[in-house]
This record gives sequence, C-alpha cells and structure tokens, in this order.
Amino acid sequence: MKLLGLFTSLCCWLLGGAVTISVAAPPPPAPALRSEVEAVLAKAATTKEPARKLRIVLLADKKDHREHEHDYPVWQERWALLLGGRAASKAEQVNLYGPANADAKAAVGAGNVEIACAWNWPTEEQFASANVIVAFCYLAWTDEHQRQIKQYLERGGGLVLIHSATWTKPKASADVAALVGVGGFTRYRHGPMQVEIIAAEYPICRGLPPKLSFLDEPYWPPTPPLAGDRVTALAVSREKPDKESEQTAPQPMFWTCQTGRGRVSGCVPGHYTWTFDDPWFRLLLLRGIAWAAGEPSSRFDPLVLRGARVTDK
Repeated sequence: MKLLGLFTSLCCWLLGGAVTISVAAPPPPAPALRSEVEAVLAKAATTKEPARKLRIVLLADKKDHREHEHDYPVWQERWALLLGGRAASKAEQVNLYGPANADAKAAVGAGNVEIACAWNWPTEEQFASANVIVAFCYLAWTDEHQRQIKQYLERGGGLVLIHSATWTKPKASADVAALVGVGGFTRYRHGPMQVEIIAAEYPICRGLPPKLSFLDEPYWPPTPPLAGDRVTALAVSREKPDKESEQTAPQPMFWTCQTGRGRVSGCVPGHYTWTFDDPWFRLLLLRGIAWAAGEPSSRFDPLVLRGARVTDK
C-alpha cells in the first residue's frame, strides 16, 4: 500500500497535479481530576495586598496548522476573556477545545488587568505600556525586532513565549537565546509527553505533582544549550537527543530567563487547542505570566479551573 501511495503521488506530480494528504488530529487526552488540581491550588501562597494594575499584550498571528492546532486567533480572543473578562473580549467561552464548558465565573477575568491584542508584532505604544507580552505564534526575529525586545526587557518588561514562539525561524539563533534564554530547537514530535518538574521550590512550580502528562508536541534540544547563569529549567521531557540515539535525555519544556531588569518565561507545549484547557498546563503558563510581570506567581491561580477540562471522578 505504501508503494502504491508513493507511485500515485509521483504520477500526480509528473502530471502537474497536486496531492494533499490530510491527517486527522488525535483524540484529546482524558481530563484531569478536579480534586487533585484543587489540592495544589489550596497550597498556593496568598497575599492580602491589592493586586497592582497589569497591562498584558496577547500577541497572535494567522492560524498556520490543521484543526485543533496552532489556533492563535481563537487563543487570543478567549484568553483575553479569561484574563481580562467581558470588557476585554466578545468571546462566548474561555476553553479553546469543544463547546463552552459551563462556568459562571468564566467571563469574570482576573481583576485589575487591562488586555491589549497585537497582531504579528506589538506596536511601539504596546511595548511602551505593557507589563508583560504573551506571544503565541511564530515570531520574525529581525534585527529591529531583537532591538525592540532587548530595550523592552532591559527596562523591566515581561515576556512569555508559548510553543511556536519558542521555535526560532528560519533557524536557531544564539542572538535570540541571549535575549530569551532559548534560541530555538531542531527536533520535534507529536504524542504523549511525560513532563517532570525539576525545580519544585521555584514559585511557578510550587505544589505541583512531580510528573504531569500531556498530549502535545515537544521541541528539543535547546540550541544553543541553556546558559545556566541566566536560565532556569523548570520542567523537562525525556527525548532522544538525535535519531540514532537509543537513550533519552531531559529536555527543557518550561524555563525562565532574566535579561536586564526583564523576565522571560518559556513554554514549549501548546500545539493542540485542548492543551490550553488542561488545568496543569494553565497553572504553569498562568504562573509564568504572573512571574514574568513581576507579580506573585499565584496571582492568576483563580483562573486555572475556569472552563478547564476536568472530571470529578
């Protein structure tokens, strides 16, 4: 059958035709157990100080993959609602996958948060006013864009990179790594991921189970390797360093980096829409946003279960 398929494709190509192969996305993973997530949230550090006003820019671009994959516009619209409430978005739900999950608080937002949406790249005005920029799309790392990010971080801005924003095009770059901790990757795969927390006492990871399971797409290895003096790996997935390897090695899936007065939080998973509805993923990502903004990492913990994919048994 494989030979027949290759022969057919070759014949079509020779005849000037186009062959399109459509592969359906896998079914989503089982939802997390609500009680386990609630137990972790209950351990989070709390503060009685009023939360300062945060200006968050959600950076997206046009969708570039199949259904349920890399849906940047839907993420931007619905996470604007999750973070900023009804004043920030007209979206009808906060979950990205499937119909709306019933939740009376889904459109309440985080409180004292102002959301702005950017397309393709933030404006100069957004760089000037943002406390944290959250990017979920491929980024064009031109010399001018690197200059803007460097100035933004040096003055104390926060930056969060999600999935494709961590994959530097057209190739991995040491210059990008000098800014955000990771300059890109060279390998990827789709499938089950076992993510191990390796910085359990770090504010973003505090209270989390030692291992978390996702169905997503890891990237690896960080290229160039992580600079240990500025970059902290928070969680890893064990992957084969190259195609010839029989053994696996831990590869960073979540990390933080400090550049100047600024903070960067990196998150490799996020390929499938359902991953954004996973409460464990949300907890790591939302805490990364708070940390990058210089806020207590648990500031957005109340959002973790709003519209999330959970089960009570």
